[in-house]
Amino acid sequence: MKKGKNRAAAAVELVAVLLATAAAFAWGQRAALIERGYTAHGGEYLLLVIPFIYYTGKRIAEDWIVELRELWRGRQ
Repeated sequence: MKKGKNRAAAAVELVAVLLATAAAFAWGQRAALIERGYTAHGGEYLLLVIPFIYYTGKRIAEDWIVELRELWRGRQ
């Protein structure tokens, strides 16, 4: 794959993750405001760590796949 395509795909993925995070955070703030009846800082701010969790999980899954492929090739 060309570097330009790889970078474009990574940029699209980053934008998608950030948009999903922003949407989840906005929903969480509205839901918390409705439940509490006033604005405050609560657990909805934990939604802002979604990108970190996503990219860490993605890296772990990719590493597992690479290791499983190496194990599979070693058996044959």
